[in-house]
Amino acid sequence: MRLRSASLALCLFACRLDAETAAPPTALSASLRPGVPVDVFVSPGRATTILFQTGQKVAAISLASPVVTYKYDRSLNELEITPAVRGSGVETNLNLRIGANVYILLIRVVNDVRAQFFRRFSLEDDPDRDDEASLDRIRPLRPDEVDIVGCARDMERAGTDPVFCRAHPALRIEALSRIYPWNGCLVALEDVGQFLDRDLLVFRVQWVNRTADALYLDPRQYALYVRGRKIPIISRFADAGLPVIRPGELETVYLAVQGYRLSRDNDWQLSLPPDGDAVERLMER
Repeated sequence: MRLRSASLALCLFACRLDAETAAPPTALSASLRPGVPVDVFVSPGRATTILFQTGQKVAAISLASPVVTYKYDRSLNELEITPAVRGSGVETNLNLRIGANVYILLIRVVNDVRAQFFRRFSLEDDPDRDDEASLDRIRPLRPDEVDIVGCARDMERAGTDPVFCRAHPALRIEALSRIYPWNGCLVALEDVGQFLDRDLLVFRVQWVNRTADALYLDPRQYALYVRGRKIPIISRFADAGLPVIRPGELETVYLAVQGYRLSRDNDWQLSLPPDGDAVERLMER
């Protein structure tokens, strides 16, 4: 059955995946590298909060032009950016001196779905970044001990609530933004949440069925790899709860890996079933 229309949010999500090469990813969490600009999208009349996940403080800020205003809270290590213009299509850069390095935020004023109201940055060369040193002291968990639904809820909240992030220092979220074609759709390995106190990694996968047919994609058909090595998945959770995804529907799946002392910084890759498998499985059902 073909749906005549999808919701606006689903349409925008599909468009974002289609334009992956034309526009930078808008992930809420990312790493800053010295001297490498990172895009931050802000919207007129709205404030964007940037949380720095590091023990180091911003020592100096340089703003290229008065396109935006900013306020830095040293105690919270947060930067609040607000456009000073009413229109969109303008940009400026904000240079941050942190330690011995300068990090560059390229501020773009937009009036569309790219607008971000909360960003979280870690420093790629942060001397305090070795937060995974204690993973070897954490015991492996049984599948029934992994609360993947609760972890998924925490990841969703951490994406919009800086107060929640500060209250949960053992949670780190790293953007992956990897796109895979599958049966005429684009499947996105969006990000990974690392729960340091549990040696637990939870991966978020999203896709929209952009075809005219219902497609079968069971969470058990996903696989995760690091450098060609298949990593066992201890738990899976699909928010829709159904393996058949109808045209226009959004599917979000969470995949959990626990007890392998693996870093969120690994080159994680998602594996999907062959394209024809979706149709064959539907016929079997």
